[in-house]
Amino acid sequence: MAYHDQAVEDTVQEPRYLQIYRHLLGQISSGAIKLGEQVPSEKEICRQFCVSRITGKKALEMLAAGGYIERQRGRGSFVVETPASAEMRKKAASFRAIGFILSTLDNFFGKRLLFSVQAACDALGYHMVLRLTHELPVEEEKALRSLDNENICGILMIPTQREHYNTEILNQVLKKRPLVFVDRKMWGLPVPSVTTDNVAAAEMAVQTLLEKGHRNIAFYSGPMAHASTLKDRHSGFTKAFAGTGFSLAGNHLCDTLHTDDDLQIILRHLQGNPQITAALATEFTIAMIIKKALAILGRRLSGELANSGNGDFVLVTFDCPEHGGEFAGFNCLRQNEEDMGRQAMEILHTIIEGSYDGTVMDTLIPAKLVACK
Repeated sequence: MAYHDQAVEDTVQEPRYLQIYRHLLGQISSGAIKLGEQVPSEKEICRQFCVSRITGKKALEMLAAGGYIERQRGRGSFVVETPASAEMRKKAASFRAIGFILSTLDNFFGKRLLFSVQAACDALGYHMVLRLTHELPVEEEKALRSLDNENICGILMIPTQREHYNTEILNQVLKKRPLVFVDRKMWGLPVPSVTTDNVAAAEMAVQTLLEKGHRNIAFYSGPMAHASTLKDRHSGFTKAFAGTGFSLAGNHLCDTLHTDDDLQIILRHLQGNPQITAALATEFTIAMIIKKALAILGRRLSGELANSGNGDFVLVTFDCPEHGGEFAGFNCLRQNEEDMGRQAMEILHTIIEGSYDGTVMDTLIPAKLVACK
């Protein structure tokens, strides 16, 4: 007895092989024929639909061409994919994402960088998956592991400032995972980086202070770690004194911060060195503590770069919010976060595409000294 199907009869204007194809695809979609199960053979289709073997063969060939069945010689045809799973596979294949690991995100640094990376991802056709580490090595390790899947094409990251390398970063390097460091470079690792030219920025700030009549300039920083940022800023600070005829006093360096006792450390340092009239803070959070210490000591924070000679204190810091209020009085070395994010993403894209030649490992972006208004 011939097989009659209402859906087939309702579409008589279509070729018979196409009607049969739609009928079988409908059975696969509904689960009537499940993954791994055999679909009717050419011979069975001929009998059920009263068609020639050529017509049945063409319907099966269309299913095979769509990737829904696999034809096995001598055994028959078996379902290997449904329309729903095919759509998911198609979407997965077209999903390109990069991971962006940020160490911090606040009003001082990170927001403009994030927006820049997002804009570059949009322009290059990537989704961005964001992870925050809050400067915690354990969170950094978790972030790297969470991004270690086939849909993540590559990683941009600001590594945490710490004494030892995170082993998970080393694993990514050994696996040759597309990776670019942003804002900080880690010494000894063959990973391209896009950072502020911290040596030149610190040197420019101190040279400006020297030109403005300051001779006793302090340097406030956390401990030097494997990440290059603080080392470079320290290097720029000391380099600024070279060839000027002015000596750099060792007791003007305070690089043991990032503890719960930072305020007391800075207070003791300023009390022990009352001759200091200006300072370079490597981070804005440190600048805020210096301002608090000056207030306790009754010293005025000057908005001018010049040495007034009346005991006023001039402070230059990396990064600063663009509004006044409690942040008034800071002279800022403003990093170009927009350019940093864009260039980092463009380099990562060339690595992912296999066109990165590796000739430029470190990209340095100038900072701008913005005097307090």
